[in-house]
Amino acid sequence: MNSSWRRLMTGLIAASVVATVLAQTPPAPTLGKDVDSDGRPLPFGRRAHQPADTPLGSGSFKAIMDTQDGLPNHVLYYPANLSRAGKLPVIAWGNGACINAGNRFRYFLTEIASHGYLLIASGPMGSTDLEVGPQENPAVRRPGETAPPPVVINNATRAPGRTTAEQLTEAIDWAVRENDRRGSPFYQRIDASRLAVMGQSCGGVQALTVAGDPRLRTVMIWNSGVGMIPNNPSDPAAMLAKIHTPIAYIHGDEAHDIAYPASVQNVNALSQVPAFGAWQDGMTHLGTYGAENGGFFAQIAVAWLDWQLKGKQSASKMFRGKDCTLCRDPSWHVSKKQID
Repeated sequence: MNSSWRRLMTGLIAASVVATVLAQTPPAPTLGKDVDSDGRPLPFGRRAHQPADTPLGSGSFKAIMDTQDGLPNHVLYYPANLSRAGKLPVIAWGNGACINAGNRFRYFLTEIASHGYLLIASGPMGSTDLEVGPQENPAVRRPGETAPPPVVINNATRAPGRTTAEQLTEAIDWAVRENDRRGSPFYQRIDASRLAVMGQSCGGVQALTVAGDPRLRTVMIWNSGVGMIPNNPSDPAAMLAKIHTPIAYIHGDEAHDIAYPASVQNVNALSQVPAFGAWQDGMTHLGTYGAENGGFFAQIAVAWLDWQLKGKQSASKMFRGKDCTLCRDPSWHVSKKQID
């Protein structure tokens, strides 16, 4: 075999090997698939602790995580430079598992805040060692880790380790008061006419519980819906009937998200308000909350809030029309009422 023939054969074999490898390589994650090194969606507590005073987020206003003495059962997320951010809409957040740790969804909430929002999460600053898995057990820890310190809860009627729907209302009431209180860092920096509630899983049911508040402008429900067990309200239909604002449900597919049935049923049942529902193939109940900057779920949240609370029509492209961003992606499945 001459040298030219050997080079030709070597090249053909190499090309065959490359083609085989490429054929076996899984496709890149589609829109919104924030995954770890094993290709699994990132849950919301896998990354290292976010220092409270470190400005983060991809928005125009790097945001911080903070606590305020006047609101001891909550954690706040807001632009580090309040004087530059203008008046902030306010979003009260309910944690998945109703876990009593307001820093539990810190990457997701910090990212939203960096786009010019004040977010107030239920629960004080909790241990960063907690891992909440698919069954929403707030006590699960990694192997070898010691138990986190007990959380002191000022409200004696509040079950240890759990938050309540009332904390969402507490957050909004506090923000409205702070806007009018001289000496507050938020004095005249809050837009009390632009308020919203959001929550994930158990926290989503909390958000639906207070969704009838006449001050609200919109609601977002993440991996949740009334009809879920065990925190199902006695009359889900009556709760849905109180909703008076546009509402969005974002969740995973039927095989990976326990909230899928309730989320789909809720969107189908709503008729009195604009309703948007979207779920993604392969997305789990844990969403992308723990991905860098909250993953694609945070991008969805910012777009919806910019549209609903700030009136940005460019943000509505994520949701409106047959060619909406989520509509075009084959991994997402969208249902809409009074949205287009």
